[in-house]
Amino acid sequence: MLQRRRFAQWGASGLLAPALGALPKAQAADAYPSQPIKVIVSSAAGGLVDGIARTIGERIAKPLGQPVLIDPKPGANGAIAASFVAKAPADGHTLLFAVNSFVLAPLLMAKPGYDVFKDFAPVSLSNYGLLVFAVGEGVPAKSMREFVAMAKAQPGKLSFGSAGQGSSGHLYGEKLMRDEGLQMTHVPYKGGAPLMIDILGGQVQGGFVTMGEALPHAKSGRAKLLGVFGTRRMPLAPQIPTFTEQGFKGYEHGGFWGFFAPTGTPQPAIDKLAGAVRQAVAQPDLQERMIGLGLEPSGEGPGELMAAVRRENLLWSRLIKDMNLRLE
Repeated sequence: MLQRRRFAQWGASGLLAPALGALPKAQAADAYPSQPIKVIVSSAAGGLVDGIARTIGERIAKPLGQPVLIDPKPGANGAIAASFVAKAPADGHTLLFAVNSFVLAPLLMAKPGYDVFKDFAPVSLSNYGLLVFAVGEGVPAKSMREFVAMAKAQPGKLSFGSAGQGSSGHLYGEKLMRDEGLQMTHVPYKGGAPLMIDILGGQVQGGFVTMGEALPHAKSGRAKLLGVFGTRRMPLAPQIPTFTEQGFKGYEHGGFWGFFAPTGTPQPAIDKLAGAVRQAVAQPDLQERMIGLGLEPSGEGPGELMAAVRRENLLWSRLIKDMNLRLE
């Protein structure tokens, strides 16, 4: 009788242990979030990145049951925002919304203030930002191959602009020169808008810009878009060929945009955030808006975001080392 009683006690303990162990996790998920969530944005207020962060923030506030506050901290190629979040409490109430410059800054700067892989936990890949190569109407090239041939015929005489030193557009321009054996002058601007003005005016012959910045000018006939990133043509502008179909490699993906939390943030909080973002990005009107802005919706979770981070890190670490590129 004693042995049977002990067996019953042990059996009950064994059955209850997993359930009891799951209680804290369930309670943590139910309790989160317990206060407003602050999203630190790596780009300036009023821009496209800030706008997408605000739109997603509004849509995840209701399922999360707390306000989502957007706080832009631009500067230093996104390093100011990232270093701020890296030092924030790991409780899921302070997040970073960043683009792929989040990976570039530590590769280009001696002291960025954060480590991409040690200081952050990926949450959600909201979308990709697809770039196009735009030229003014006075540039005779009608395709990327024709532009490359034109640049090869005039070594050192053509210039390309970017949204800033160390930006994606800058590095893709360096990649194009390295891969195709070109010599062009890089002209950095303070954003894509002033760059586009000078492309239209002929001060620079071309540059990598966002679809949203370039398409209105292409529709008016003042600019030509010679190639777009991605593995298929964009529904927004199906007449623009991809770099891939023109025989260029390494332009299959646009830069990622996504949410990150400080390392150590509880997994239930990350799961809850990722689920809310996935639901928001899946809404047809938001997908339509993103596509209309030249973005590729995603809504994938931590695994896909980390894969995008690793892909960018691998691509740019090699180029930056080969070209000996540094930002002061």
